[in-house]
Amino acid sequence: MQVRRNRQIFIMLLIAALFLPACSSLVDRISQKPKDFEISAEARELLKLLENQNRTLKTFKGTGRVTFRGSKKKNLTSSIVWIAAVPGKLRIAMRSFSGQPVVSFASDGQWFYLFSHADSKFYKQRAQNATLKRFFSIPINSGDIVSILGGSIPLIQHNKAVVEQKGSEDKYVLILKKRWGNVLQKIYFNKNKSQVFKVEMFGTSGALAYRVEFCGMQTIKGYQVPACLVFSNAEGREFQLDIERYWADVEVSPSAFVLTPPQ
Repeated sequence: MQVRRNRQIFIMLLIAALFLPACSSLVDRISQKPKDFEISAEARELLKLLENQNRTLKTFKGTGRVTFRGSKKKNLTSSIVWIAAVPGKLRIAMRSFSGQPVVSFASDGQWFYLFSHADSKFYKQRAQNATLKRFFSIPINSGDIVSILGGSIPLIQHNKAVVEQKGSEDKYVLILKKRWGNVLQKIYFNKNKSQVFKVEMFGTSGALAYRVEFCGMQTIKGYQVPACLVFSNAEGREFQLDIERYWADVEVSPSAFVLTPPQ
């Protein structure tokens, strides 16, 4: 009887010796999983600042000049007019300096419309799948364009947010990441962390999708809005928008964001 009891105790100790290290290893692996949300206090403060920026600005329009630059192509400049409404509603018309219409674009939040006056071609597709790459050579959607023209920063859904200082430049970068650490967006602030001067958006592969730099700001009806913007991509294509006139809190008809095929 005693021998059997000793044997049972021995077996239990043997099982414990084999099983507990495995449990410990399992606990270690579980504890190494990333947390669902990791947002530093400094990052949370900056995110709140961005979310409240020009929050009451819902409609606006403007005129200006857009200059396209390529790594090997000659610069091309056109006049541009636009009208926008938050969120994601936009109408843009471009003309040559001789006054001839070049291209018209619109998005009503559901559909993306594009009409090329040069070849009389009309395009229409779902807005959620559309970018302005064909229009501006930059893969940016109309919602982001509206936010940026309205002086606010589009924010990608994220799980992590940290703030890093840019070396000796005395400038700060708010970095938004996915759960496993993939960088989604970088937002560059001045030394006072009061003004954004550059934003970078990244694709799912981690490659740069596009970059926008605020090369000038202005105050319109109490709103801080851009006076100059430079959009670029990783291939060296870019365009600069110089804003000549800007109106805030304008009246807008929903029909302004719909294009129909020419008869």
